[in-house]
Amino acid sequence: MILKTLLVDDEDLNLKNLEILLIENFPEIEILGKFQNAKDAKFYIEKNKIDLLFLDISMPLENGFDLLNYFPSRDFQVIFVTAHEEYAINAIKIGALDYILKPLLISELKQAINKVLEIYKPNETANTFKKLTLNYEGGKSILEYNEILYLKGFDNITTLYLSKNRKITVAKTLKYFEEILENDFFRIHKSFIVNVKYITKVLAKETYFIELFEGTQLPVSRRNYKNLNAILKK
Repeated sequence: MILKTLLVDDEDLNLKNLEILLIENFPEIEILGKFQNAKDAKFYIEKNKIDLLFLDISMPLENGFDLLNYFPSRDFQVIFVTAHEEYAINAIKIGALDYILKPLLISELKQAINKVLEIYKPNETANTFKKLTLNYEGGKSILEYNEILYLKGFDNITTLYLSKNRKITVAKTLKYFEEILENDFFRIHKSFIVNVKYITKVLAKETYFIELFEGTQLPVSRRNYKNLNAILKK
């Protein structure tokens, strides 16, 4: 599973150090943004779905606890990263999953991230065992739902874009897949269905786009944009 992650620390050097450690050692972490104050982080969290927040405690104006007070019912996990040992009890009371002291150790980061992965594991497992069987000229493919990033349809032909840079083209309409795929799949456009858990950005300029974790950008129709945002905020 890819964890959509936010980093918050008032010191830029700390942010860069944590970012480097995560990028180099934890491929399951997708960093969506970095912020140096609670106000900007609050605004981002209100507009975007995240799975994990790495949060400093001691910050000017509003501290880490103040930020979490804006979200009493959270659908994301919190790992405090701080130089202050004395806040540990308050961190537990406010519902933080873990509490890591600076300077950071890879072993402690790994232990904390594994806790997050265990929490999300039931949802991941539920989809892992769902299979999709595709028959096409010359063979058959049996796919797990989690392998499918997105589908592109044209007339009676649909191409499924899969993990590990694979794709399969079959003689089926996009409507056919819209009716049989469940849970994480949403039709964002007349030509595209996407696995929403792989979305990392929603871009709204003159037109609407989404971006997947590996960089692919896909158009979103104006009609479906509002519904997609509602799904991503769940």
